[in-house]
Amino acid sequence: MVATNNAPIAAAIDGSDEALAAVRWAAAEAARTKTALTIVSVVEPFAAPIGQNVEGWIEAEQWVEARRELAQGAVDVALDLAAELAPDVSIDGEVIDGKPALVLRELSSRVRMIVVGRRGLGGVTGLLIGSVSADIAAHGNCPVAVIGLQAPVSGPVVVGVDGSPMSTAAIAHAFRQADARGTSVVAVHTYGGFGGDAFYGQGEEALRRLNDEAVESLGSQLAGYRQDYPDVEVASVVAAGDPAPAIVGAAEDAQLIVIGSRGRGGFRGLLLGSTGQAVLHVAPCPVLVVH
Repeated sequence: MVATNNAPIAAAIDGSDEALAAVRWAAAEAARTKTALTIVSVVEPFAAPIGQNVEGWIEAEQWVEARRELAQGAVDVALDLAAELAPDVSIDGEVIDGKPALVLRELSSRVRMIVVGRRGLGGVTGLLIGSVSADIAAHGNCPVAVIGLQAPVSGPVVVGVDGSPMSTAAIAHAFRQADARGTSVVAVHTYGGFGGDAFYGQGEEALRRLNDEAVESLGSQLAGYRQDYPDVEVASVVAAGDPAPAIVGAAEDAQLIVIGSRGRGGFRGLLLGSTGQAVLHVAPCPVLVVH
């Protein structure tokens, strides 16, 4: 099932600082798009070992109830924050029992966008994106915005372009986001799939042809959107090599990166391509993954 245009934006929280950053971003997005906002926190059930005595089950239920109370407290804080930031937005919140990744996957069929923090309370030090955030970015049925502690409110929208259907969807979202934010688009397209050392022996003419073909391809992919959004300025970045470093490099002063969940090089069944994974780990701003 695909959510309708009047479906709400959902912010998934766990009480972490990055979850509150996600709420701030989601509230601003809801206000821009005049969309309702729902805030959810998921409590995972406690599975007591087989053969556990009655006291063990009671303790387990008490533990789950305590987690529910903490989750409800986090939702209440997030509701107050969102209402302060977006007073004209319809906002609600709920605590849901279940496996967080599975709950968010199901929720993604009923909302227009899910917003998550890059790493939550359960994050491992040094792991830049949490397992739940990575899962919904890969498996969501709607666009998924992954927000770190740094969420700039100025700068361009950067979009990765590779000619795939996912990339086409990403371009559309990037122009829509840039238009709503009153900013520009930086479109990044790479070719070759090799680094500078691989150029030796290619020949200057061959390299020039590759670059010219990439420039032409990017221009044709952007043409219709330039017409649809005449007020959005567009800059193009065409480079040889891997796309992830080029996208991240172009986003040093960006407020948002938009990428497709899987591009031309993606393997069937790999729902978040290597480029998307790399960008999510090191992006200097929020990343919107388009499915």
